[in-house]
Amino acid sequence: MVLFRLLSLALLILLSCAGVRADEGTYSFGVLNQQSPALTAARWNPILRYLAGKTGLAFQLHMGKTVQETDAMMGRGEFDFMFTNHNFQSEYLGVGYKVFARWGGEPIHGVIAVAEDSPLRHLDDLAGKTVAFPSNDAFVAYAVPVVMLAKDRVKVREVFAGNQEGALAQLKARRVEAAAVNSRFLAQYMEREKASFRVLYQSGGYPDLAVIAHPRVPGEVLEKTRAALLGMRHDPAATAILARSQSRGFDAADDTDYEGVRRIYKAIGQ
Repeated sequence: MVLFRLLSLALLILLSCAGVRADEGTYSFGVLNQQSPALTAARWNPILRYLAGKTGLAFQLHMGKTVQETDAMMGRGEFDFMFTNHNFQSEYLGVGYKVFARWGGEPIHGVIAVAEDSPLRHLDDLAGKTVAFPSNDAFVAYAVPVVMLAKDRVKVREVFAGNQEGALAQLKARRVEAAAVNSRFLAQYMEREKASFRVLYQSGGYPDLAVIAHPRVPGEVLEKTRAALLGMRHDPAATAILARSQSRGFDAADDTDYEGVRRIYKAIGQ
């Protein structure tokens, strides 16, 4: 029954990808493809229902079938709100999305993980090895480790797994020798899948993914949404939702918090 419900939620996401709004007055909320559609729906639909109850507004989860499709939708301005950090790539800056919150908690780190019993111990050991990345658009799971690998002149064979879940699944199945993901996702995956990995490389900290709004969103709507998101961590009614989403709530943020993200993307030509 649980599996059926998750698959049904995933289908709803895929069916919603064709348009911006389900109906007038419903705000589209895009989410970057970090996980499968089923896991994304399980995490975000309860949050969006909570926001609807607090604001009196309607929100609908949207995402493309791939990271590239989701980014293209963002580039065309199809999302009213979105959870991502790909908007900081230079090609999307002209769309005008503005940061108003971020996933709460400690900074995230780019990590390269290996199997617990892997003989690889240092970054240099990755030379010539196969490393799974979510996509070449990912920030801490691609841009950050690639900059470090280039700095140390370590060349690896890149494999793209579609999302972070896919990258770690390939590592768990021993199809690759290492996988690059963000530190928060690594911890969550290891707990959920009962997998044992070892961190070979960890970057400095960066702010977690941002919640952004398109310029067309009315100021009153934006403020209601922002207040509801930031208030979740203090609302007993949201405790169970945040626990299921493995979230500490949302923190206030603005565009200046992501200057370091823009610099890294620029360093790899994005």
